[in-house]
This record gives sequence, structure tokens and C-alpha cells, in this order.
Amino acid sequence: MGMHRPTLRVIERKAFLYVIPTQGVGTREIIVEFKYKEPVAGFEDGLAVLQTYHEDFVARGDQLLKLVANLKEQGMNEAYANECMDTYCHYDHATFLHHQDEEQSLFPLVLGKSALIDGMIERLILDHEEIEAAWKLIAEQFKKPESITNFEALEQSTIEFEKLLRDHLTREDEDFSPQVQAILNKQQIAEAGEKMADMRHLIV
Repeated sequence: MGMHRPTLRVIERKAFLYVIPTQGVGTREIIVEFKYKEPVAGFEDGLAVLQTYHEDFVARGDQLLKLVANLKEQGMNEAYANECMDTYCHYDHATFLHHQDEEQSLFPLVLGKSALIDGMIERLILDHEEIEAAWKLIAEQFKKPESITNFEALEQSTIEFEKLLRDHLTREDEDFSPQVQAILNKQQIAEAGEKMADMRHLIV
């Protein structure tokens, strides 16, 4: 028995309704709502916010790779469709927010401090563009899981995306973060966190 064709309704940037028609005439639709869950508990420390996102990306990455491997082996079903939608909702927000946190709240604080740091920032912003482009290829499929037919191609795209993301996180953690920690004081770090919270319309 094949899957019934679902539809996606975006009701706000942080929530999605995935509508799955049930079989038969006159039966009700199954509506599943997906909401982005912020992985950060508090924004008092901007650097801690970024580190929490890094840890979340690593954990989610393992789950993402497992999902596409299962899809390749077993094909699509309702449970996997829901997992695709949940993954889409999380990454589509987390990737955007994390890049904005860095580019709007952190990079301006250290830009111009040294040629080394400026070069690192330039490279990291290029990473962001490459990661977002790679994610877009996956997102277009994950938000319409019933339309996925080439699971092998999806797995390959996901592996490439995950490698780009992990290489980027390694550059930040091992090269960029130590430089930043040596420059910023506690007040600047707190102000960065406040700006991150403000982008989410939160109050620190």
C-alpha cells in the first residue's frame, strides 16, 4: 500500500502543519504539527550559545545520517515521513539562526582585530554559504517526503552536507574560538548573548 500524498502548510516561521489524508472517502485528515525546539536554555553567555548549537549539530548529524540510511534500505513510510519533517523543521531554523548569531552578534566584535581573525571570518562566512546551499538541496526533499524517490542521491547529498557542516564546526572550535576567547571580555560575551536572544524576540 502506497503513502497517501500529504501537504505542507507553513503556519508561522517556527511551526509547520503536515497534513496526511487518511484512506477512504469522507475520512478525516491526520494533522501533525512540527515546531522548532530551541536547544539553548539561556542566552546570558553568547559563546556558550554557539557551543550548545555546535553540540546539537553533531548529535543531530548522527541522527540525520541514520535517517537517510534507513530510507535507502527500507523506503518511505509514515514514521519516516514525520522524522523527515521534524528534521526539516529543526535544521531549517537552527542553521539560519546559528549563522545569524555568528555573523550579526559575534563577528562584528572581533572584525578588524587582526589579519588572521579577518581571514578566518571570511572563510567561515564562505562556509555558511556552502552549508546553506547544500542544506537547500536536502530541505527541498525533506519538506515533501512523499515525493522522495531517489534515496541513494538523497543519502549522498546528506553525507556531503554533513561533512561541510562538521568541517566548519571543527574550524570554529579549534581555530577561531580560541582567538575569540582571548579577545572578548565578559561584558562583550554577555552583550552578544543578548543580541542573539533579541533576534529570537526573547528577553535575557
